[in-house]
Amino acid sequence: MNGTKRPTLPANWVERDGGAYCLGCQREMAGEEGLAALPDDAPLAERQRVNSAARVDFEVARDPNRANGKIAQACRTSIPSVRKSRERLGLDEPDPATR
Repeated sequence: MNGTKRPTLPANWVERDGGAYCLGCQREMAGEEGLAALPDDAPLAERQRVNSAARVDFEVARDPNRANGKIAQACRTSIPSVRKSRERLGLDEPDPATR
């Protein structure tokens, strides 16, 4: 309607490719983008590993100062997986004093 103000998106939502996406959808899209680099006939175990790693990488990059345990919980993975992601991305562990 003319004269109405467009509402803002909720926290952690983004507009992308003409749509609005929640954080869960953003994680899923990150996993799908990771899978796009694999051949179609990649084994299921490899597809699962790449999907999970891409989701964790997204979450670490989104908030690198967040505690590993919180990221692991959000991605339903382990703390060692989050640490591996930080290594892949070249990011240091967060300082516990700044969390």
